[in-house]
Amino acid sequence: MTWEAEEVLFLHFINGKTKQQAIQYDFWETEYHRKPLDLLKQLTAKGAIHQSEDLSFTLTQFTVPIIKDLLKKAGLKVSGNKIDLIERVKAHREFIDLSHLNMESVYTVDESLETFLHDTIFLNYISLHGPVTIDDAYSYYLRHQDLNASELIIALHERRIEESLLQSNKYEAVKCHHLLSEYYTSELHDNDKSLYHLNHFSMLIVLESIQRFQQLNPAEKKDTFFNIDNYTIEKYRNMLIMKQLDINMLYSIFLEHSVQLPYSEEETLLAVQFIIRCIIGSESAEEKLIDDLAALD
Repeated sequence: MTWEAEEVLFLHFINGKTKQQAIQYDFWETEYHRKPLDLLKQLTAKGAIHQSEDLSFTLTQFTVPIIKDLLKKAGLKVSGNKIDLIERVKAHREFIDLSHLNMESVYTVDESLETFLHDTIFLNYISLHGPVTIDDAYSYYLRHQDLNASELIIALHERRIEESLLQSNKYEAVKCHHLLSEYYTSELHDNDKSLYHLNHFSMLIVLESIQRFQQLNPAEKKDTFFNIDNYTIEKYRNMLIMKQLDINMLYSIFLEHSVQLPYSEEETLLAVQFIIRCIIGSESAEEKLIDDLAALD
């Protein structure tokens, strides 16, 4: 069966939702130029989705307090998470009054697509974060179906970084390094790889600022120009507080990570020194960088 990227993403989106929930959002048209009702019809025609009235799905529409109230009125235990509570309602269905609940049937993905749904879960991440498009991501998946979700996400962003570094505008490289730093921390718990991408994110911001600064005329160079956001600075400071590394180690790692960046050795060194000064809270970090840049002219 042939799939379009939007259809695959909609498969993930529709699973466990009512018809109204499926068609109420306009982002399908604004982001993908597709009408959700049309996608619903297409997937139904393909036999990819079905409507179900199974309590395992329909009860998910209701909050935990409502489900607990059903069990409490029937004299049953109300402990456990939402899945446990729903299973308990199903197990004792004959003793529980559901007549007052306005339960709608929900769409579920056909069981034959369970593996396909699992293998394409990465599209959810891509759709939420960018800058990689779901079309590019799905096309890449079709050529690399041996990769798991994390490997696909990483490879897609690394490829975009390589492409962006060859361009005059390196925004997408900056964005991808930031995303990968967060991803390695939150999803893979790999602090070393997270630091690698965090360092590249920080270095690119400063190095690109240096490039722009050097193109300004003298009058324009008086205003504040260089900056690293507080969120990023606090990440570095937390590493130091937690003794994951000391400031000298961080300085050395910055230099090591920056070797392959497409900037001069002098600019790279100044960028590292500026970031380190920001991390330790130096109030003269920007002033020192500007003076050092002037010395390069």
